[in-house]
Amino acid sequence: MNDFLQIILSRRSIRKFLRQPVPAELLDQLLQAGMSAPSASNSQPWEFVVITTGDALARLRQVLPFGKFAVPAVIVVCGNPLKAHNPSGLLFWQQDCSAATQNILLAAHALGLGACWVGIHPIPLVSRSIRKVLGLPPWVKPLCAIYLGYPEHPKNPKSKYDPDRIHYNHYREQANPAESNQ
Repeated sequence: MNDFLQIILSRRSIRKFLRQPVPAELLDQLLQAGMSAPSASNSQPWEFVVITTGDALARLRQVLPFGKFAVPAVIVVCGNPLKAHNPSGLLFWQQDCSAATQNILLAAHALGLGACWVGIHPIPLVSRSIRKVLGLPPWVKPLCAIYLGYPEHPKNPKSKYDPDRIHYNHYREQANPAESNQ
């Protein structure tokens, strides 16, 4: 199987990390991967906040309801329409920053790191808390935090492939699951 396809198929969310720090060179490679993502009209509205100090990581964990676990490094992916190359950054920042996030997750796995996507947007309370903790201006919108480190225990690949979710040429209607449970 193609090495890159194997990376995609074997990537898993990791939530337990060794205390070993992530080298700055690896963090830089991850950021390069993130900034290589496609974006609408090449707007590139992303900015990244890298967090590696104990105090800053603790403050971040306090305000992230889904990210309470210990980690040696975090990259917060943000959308900034003022940094976008064109107005598409205002309209499509979530998709663009999600593509950057996926690139970082795959690059982390390829480099032997574990990672976990921790959601921030669209929960206003969490977004405001992150903005305050990181000192983000109001126009910078945090999308997610990517928790990074060396996995304590690597996870085995798990297939999520489901042929029932594939439709060719048109959507084939199926029974509404909400109605069948009544």
